[in-house]
Amino acid sequence: MDYRDYIDGQTGDQFWFRSKKDLINILMNKIGRKNLKILNIGAGTGADLEIINRFGNIYIIDVNKKALDLIPSNLYSEKKLCDATALPYPDDFFDIVCSFDVFEHIKNDKKAVLEAHRVLKKRGLLLLMVPAFNFLFSAHDRALLHYRRYSKKKLFQLLKVFNYEYLSYWNSILFLPLSILRLLKKRAKPKTDYFNLPYLLEKVFLNFLKIENKLITRDYRLPFGLSLVGVYRK
Repeated sequence: MDYRDYIDGQTGDQFWFRSKKDLINILMNKIGRKNLKILNIGAGTGADLEIINRFGNIYIIDVNKKALDLIPSNLYSEKKLCDATALPYPDDFFDIVCSFDVFEHIKNDKKAVLEAHRVLKKRGLLLLMVPAFNFLFSAHDRALLHYRRYSKKKLFQLLKVFNYEYLSYWNSILFLPLSILRLLKKRAKPKTDYFNLPYLLEKVFLNFLKIENKLITRDYRLPFGLSLVGVYRK
């Protein structure tokens, strides 16, 4: 979880965060291996680490010391306060690099991608999630200190040093209503779009995203959504 989400009062119980954890588990299971050496770029408050921790030894980095200090020590092998554009690790060191909703926070995302490529072993994997469609860049993105959102074309260009394995949109169910909301709020003051929804509505959205996650388990590519999720190999 992003530190700004944390200070806004998000707990991880909201349907989007729960569905994202399930999606990360699906991506990790696609690898088909465990006991991996894993780098988690931009760990934030560590909300995803309980899932990733099942698959090997995790090395975590972030630029926010307050966020890193919130992460229990049993969820990682090593943590470092550093920038993703200058990773303090040797070449060919990791089996997996995870970057979930991180590249949009980095001004020089190309340099961060090259660093991820450098520290990965031959045939190592980059697992990522980024916000989709730059025309939706709005007050929500500014509140989270995003530099951009991504199109498929932009992502392919950014990751051209990698070999593409899988890329899909995600969170299609909320695409239309949130697209309208964000277009209306393009010039509004920075503020996230998280809402405290009634229990039944939370359950409905959670179940819809469960369906999307099952489709991704079966390697379907969803045609649109608020995020892009991918697997790339060195």
